[in-house]
Amino acid sequence: MFDDVFRPRFARVVAPVGRALISWGITPSLVTWAGFGLALAGAGAIAAGYPLSGLALWLLSRVADGLDGVIARESRRQSAFGGYLDITLDMAAYSAMVLAFSSRHPEHALLWEVVLAGYVLAITTTLAFAAAAERAQQALAPGNRTFQFTRGLAEAGETTLIYALWVLFPSYVAPLGWAWCGLLFATAVQRSWLAWRHLP
Repeated sequence: MFDDVFRPRFARVVAPVGRALISWGITPSLVTWAGFGLALAGAGAIAAGYPLSGLALWLLSRVADGLDGVIARESRRQSAFGGYLDITLDMAAYSAMVLAFSSRHPEHALLWEVVLAGYVLAITTTLAFAAAAERAQQALAPGNRTFQFTRGLAEAGETTLIYALWVLFPSYVAPLGWAWCGLLFATAVQRSWLAWRHLP
């Protein structure tokens, strides 16, 4: 919900860091892979019983996830493959974190299965809508991202927020998780409705 508001502000703050990394020869894809590695390390830490360390690593991975795009734009190295790699590793990272939480809270097995199903529906409707709109030569959202992401109830910022809440309030994992499932499925319904409204 708040990604579109946060993203440009984040880009302005980290732009100097991005330019410094460019001067050192760091490429956007390298930062993308580094962010993915940090996310996997965070998931591993949570699964091993170090949730606060895992959360810190996850937050660092999200900084890298935003920084790669800044580097790509600052160095004029934006590419279709870079956008593809970014979203693919993002979804792998989100899923790895869910698996880590499932290992810490196995008593909520059904919840974790539904969360992963919600991810599948949310990202499928997002990318399918973007691809169909591009084929129909329709602009869905402003900006220079590889895919046209329409705003939804469950986006990257909300994902990080729910992971933080799961770490900080473990006794509320179940109610928070089912609320998150509701947002994921509502996002899929929302984008399906938008597709019905806007696609020929």
